[in-house]
Amino acid sequence: MVCKGLAESDEGLNQLTQQQLGEAAGLQKNTIFRVEKGEAVKPKTRAIIVAELERRGIEFSNGFGIGVRLVFAKAEAFAKAEQIRRSSGDNAKL
Repeated sequence: MVCKGLAESDEGLNQLTQQQLGEAAGLQKNTIFRVEKGEAVKPKTRAIIVAELERRGIEFSNGFGIGVRLVFAKAEAFAKAEQIRRSSGDNAKL
């Protein structure tokens, strides 16, 4: 479940700001802020945020405890692809 404290968890793992997450997910920063505060948002909005974070290597766990972790191989692959995209001058979202 994406809820209060989302950015704190994510920023520690992936150095992603609210603004960056909002832009990457196609959402406004205010929406990310509302999710972090624990305010209600549409399930589709929550799913978009989760998908963007998972794309960056962040995995949500409800197995042996609730939390998040960084899947290093996936995060590294995303970072390399992002670096290649930026060096080629391509401004499109990955």
